[in-house]
Amino acid sequence: MADDFFPFTPFDFNGSLAGTFFPSNGIHQNQETELRGKEDDCPFGELGDFNFVSPDQSGFYQQDILKIGNETDYPQPNSDCLILNEILFGIGNDFTLSELIQEKSKISDNLNADSISIQVLNPCLESLQLLNSYGAKVKRMKGTNLEKRGGEASEENKSLSTEEILRVAGARYVHFFPEGHDEFYMPMHPCDFALAGLSVDERNDVELAHVLFAAAEKVSYQQYERASRLLQRCEWAASPSGNTVQRLVFYFAKALRKRINRETGRETIKEPKVDEVMSLEALRGFMKLPFQQVMHLTAVQAIFEHVKLITKVHLIDLEIRSGVHWSAFMKSLEDLKDELPIKLLKITAVVSDKGHLIEQVGKWLENVAESLNIPFSFKAILVSDMMELKEELFETEEHEMVAIYSPLVLRTMITRPASLENLMRVIRKLNPSIMVVSEIEANYNLSSFVNRFIESLFFTASYFDCLKTCIEEDEDSRRKIEGLCGEGIENVVASEGSDRVVRSVKIEVWREFFGRFRMEEMELSDSCLSQAKFVAKGFAYGKFCSLEKNQKCLIVGWKETPIISVSAWRFL
Repeated sequence: MADDFFPFTPFDFNGSLAGTFFPSNGIHQNQETELRGKEDDCPFGELGDFNFVSPDQSGFYQQDILKIGNETDYPQPNSDCLILNEILFGIGNDFTLSELIQEKSKISDNLNADSISIQVLNPCLESLQLLNSYGAKVKRMKGTNLEKRGGEASEENKSLSTEEILRVAGARYVHFFPEGHDEFYMPMHPCDFALAGLSVDERNDVELAHVLFAAAEKVSYQQYERASRLLQRCEWAASPSGNTVQRLVFYFAKALRKRINRETGRETIKEPKVDEVMSLEALRGFMKLPFQQVMHLTAVQAIFEHVKLITKVHLIDLEIRSGVHWSAFMKSLEDLKDELPIKLLKITAVVSDKGHLIEQVGKWLENVAESLNIPFSFKAILVSDMMELKEELFETEEHEMVAIYSPLVLRTMITRPASLENLMRVIRKLNPSIMVVSEIEANYNLSSFVNRFIESLFFTASYFDCLKTCIEEDEDSRRKIEGLCGEGIENVVASEGSDRVVRSVKIEVWREFFGRFRMEEMELSDSCLSQAKFVAKGFAYGKFCSLEKNQKCLIVGWKETPIISVSAWRFL
């Protein structure tokens, strides 16, 4: 197939498709298509392992903060401004702030206040956008009373989860905003219904999250002195060794501080660097989380079902890491050897600057294949960038079936569209019978700082809750993983442009992107779903691992917060 099979036209992951592509799923020529998709809740990397910005010490002292411009010079929206962006909020764009508060009062019985009537004085558009984005993450509790401690969470520790703390803090922030208080000094309100029924620790956590919301709003307006005062409160109360809310606030406050320092010239942007080898503590912790194994083994099941009757199979893994998941694939092949013995299993791994590790992975897989009497060959393709990838490097043969697995890889190239385009061109030329794609189900590609802040805040809150539940007893592992997340948070919150390398988009966006390559989504079978459930149940807290279908793909989450999508594709 010729290199010019389709035009090289940039794919806009932020909003629209540019140029002319193959029509697919409602995409037409010269038609601009919104690609942000629905905003649901929203780890970083292969659950922690991806391009990070190195964590540097940031200044924690307000007196040195440079003030850019006069804070009063920034234009303020009119008092009758409407709630914007139906896509980001999800309840329409004709709501005033008071109507929004009434809508949020439905979240729980503890947030009802029928007698409270709040007049919109002078709402700030950015703070509304922040809370609108927050509102999209707030799933209706559908009759669940916060006094009952949040459904399944009550079975675990009878206290509000970190995400629920953020819900209450957000509702409280909406309530106090039109009162015109300076967030640095927030008096106790006689109608502070958001704190009713909460324990002392939960009240403190809500107030801490409230201050973080306020600081993010000030940063969005470049009101750095006011933001710095608020961050000092966060830095005083938060700690990487505190409770879950305190740890969450610690990392986000640190990221906001870094953003202030960069914007005011007190800190220069440094080149992102990648940790080539994950620490043993982090690896030990990841093994106790259900997401990774559910993702891998569901993908392996989908590929196995597609190639199990083929005698020559060529598997291409775009991010093989340990390669343990392919041992399960080999065992399944071995179980079928009496019916249809496989003649050759080839695995080609695409890696970047990890030759010393990939040799060990290849040797281990060879030993597994030998123990199962499976004819096997392994090859590693080392490239520093996907722009270097070529079809001939894969050494495909006649009569072999090619299957491709892409686990949490494509999002790393969102800032390098030429590399992503080249990878997809090469894959299409290889003509795989199936391609399974796993990606983070979050949108860190938003251009708006406040929306990006809220998206990452709510996702990380759920992820930190998972860490607390699954590996609380292994404090070293938990701290190491949270530190990795913190590096990603800094990049998402503090960086802009090409320096913001930590990005991801949701399955709706990938569907639009794959459509331009004439790819068709395949339904994951009932066996794949059963496999996912079986793997999740193998973990001590697997009951909290949610599995939901999104059209034809699987969404793996934690207590209904989406974490990872697993989808299968074929080329038309």
